[in-house]
Amino acid sequence: MITLASPMKQMTAQSFDNFDEKELVTLLQKDNIYAYELIFRRYYVSLCGFATRFMQHPEDAEEIVQNIFLKLWENKDTIQIHLSLKSYLFRATYNACNNELSHDRIKKRYIAYAKDTLLKNECFSDPVTDSLAYKELNDAITEAIEKLPNSCKDIFKMSRFDGLKYAEIASQLNISVKTVETQISRALAKLREGLKEFMVDK
Repeated sequence: MITLASPMKQMTAQSFDNFDEKELVTLLQKDNIYAYELIFRRYYVSLCGFATRFMQHPEDAEEIVQNIFLKLWENKDTIQIHLSLKSYLFRATYNACNNELSHDRIKKRYIAYAKDTLLKNECFSDPVTDSLAYKELNDAITEAIEKLPNSCKDIFKMSRFDGLKYAEIASQLNISVKTVETQISRALAKLREGLKEFMVDK
């Protein structure tokens, strides 16, 4: 007796090669892994090429695109595509690259601030000539700022990174200028403590 495999078990991604985007999205939302695989094969290479136009390193571009596809699968039940799947994926990649670049710019500003302002009265060892030391300082500054209490961190960023004056911060947060001054002083003290390993004796 011959047992026939069910049609679904015989399906592969190639089974959907002639499906249009709308049909693939419908199948994707029904947890069809083969439709997802085909979407990946159709767009992965071109999305990586697109991302490398923004990212300095190809591996960073690939990681961004991989995360896009991971989120596509995780959010397949709620995904809303208004134009086309292709447009959606390219827009998501563009936004992810911009977010990554913005994050990188912020980290560089942390470094510059630590060297030029935060520790301007300290004898500060220069890590920029050593890539490993630079990364360590980068990570230390980010960690030190993120460890600040929320209100203290927000006020510090508004002052040092958004360039707002104390009076402007006080007005926006509906607090006194004295409170702003106190929070900034606390932030600077905590940041110096968090970065003490990068200071050298005078």
